[in-house]
Amino acid sequence: MLRRPGPRTRDGAAGEGRRRRGGRHRRGDDTPAATGTGGLAGLQAQLGLVAQCIEAGVATRVFSVSLGGFDTHADERNLQETLLSYLDRGVTAFYQRINAHPAGRDVVVLIYSEFGRRVRANASDGTDHGTASNVFLLGESVPGGLYGEQPSLTDLDDGDLKFTTDFRDVYATVLDRVLQDDPGRALGGWQDSLSWW
Repeated sequence: MLRRPGPRTRDGAAGEGRRRRGGRHRRGDDTPAATGTGGLAGLQAQLGLVAQCIEAGVATRVFSVSLGGFDTHADERNLQETLLSYLDRGVTAFYQRINAHPAGRDVVVLIYSEFGRRVRANASDGTDHGTASNVFLLGESVPGGLYGEQPSLTDLDDGDLKFTTDFRDVYATVLDRVLQDDPGRALGGWQDSLSWW
């Protein structure tokens, strides 16, 4: 999750809220605390913690959560369906909650995978790592729609889909439009961006 910079308070912190004392959260259950890399908490718990931070006005501008389990190479259909339903439920609940808060208009959700999948199934009725993948952006400031070209399932690059949008264009656009930062600093001088946003 990414947030535009908020108004500065007298002590220099962005936002209006105050931080709670102590690192404990009020949950009433044994669910482990979320961490920046996912930890042992489920996606909904991680996103719930991010929502609490945003609602409290914590000055953090970038939050990271994760959903593991996608590194499968066999019998993928059922597992992918299950994992994508977790993603759908978690992100939907988060977006509905944060959209009801005034700070929600400044939140952009960027969802990506660290690897794509090859087109041809392997011998285990799964697929192996590939080079092209999807990126999803969600937020009030993001124009809706599907962007990029539909990849060909026959015109491949050594068995991999050919990407039609460079991920650095996505990151550069988010750095510029959401975080109001120079993308070249973080992306080794990269200056291209998405033309539609």
